[in-house]
Amino acid sequence: MLDMVGYLGNKSDMVVHHLATMVPDCKIYYVKKEDKIYFVPDILEEAVKEKFSPCKHCLK
Repeated sequence: MLDMVGYLGNKSDMVVHHLATMVPDCKIYYVKKEDKIYFVPDILEEAVKEKFSPCKHCLK
């Protein structure tokens, strides 16, 4: 079984998105490759611990 990544951070604006619930307003498609960050463990708490803010569109 292949696990899907759940959270993706944008280092340019320090916002984290949930890939399963993202919407067009997230603008995740425009994040540059060098600005993408994944979290280990892949949980929201880890992203927040690393100073990322939850996206107001996909992580209400």
